Amino acid sequence: MKENYFDIKFLLLEKLNLIEELSFEEAKSEDYEINDIVTSTRILTLIQNGTFTSSELARKLNISRQAIHKSISNLCQKDYLSLHNDETSKKNKHIFVTKKGEELLKCRNNVMKKVEKKVENHLGKENFIKLKELLQKNWSD
Repeated sequence: MKENYFDIKFLLLEKLNLIEELSFEEAKSEDYEINDIVTSTRILTLIQNGTFTSSELARKLNISRQAIHKSISNLCQKDYLSLHNDETSKKNKHIFVTKKGEELLKCRNNVMKKVEKKVENHLGKENFIKLKELLQKNWSD
């Protein structure tokens, strides 16, 4: 019988999909749209952690600039983000998380705490801590 070989990308994607499923389950009990908690918070988290232009976001998320502009517009309409003109170049706009966006991120963090607790319960505390330590290591040269 042939043994299956699963490369690291497959394994990581499989676990990411599981985490997103668990996130959807946990998000259902919140007053936000599930899509906002799981998908929109990716953009909000990057902005909150120092990514301020749409080009940088598109690169980090590996999506087109058109797609990121559409997402940013949607998040601005929902009042999760605000745009401000760059003082040195009117072409550039800086993106900021609003107070409502910060509340959404707090909700997302609470959802993720619950998800991480479920993962920890499956793996055991020691393995969970080791997994997080390994994922935090720098993998690039």
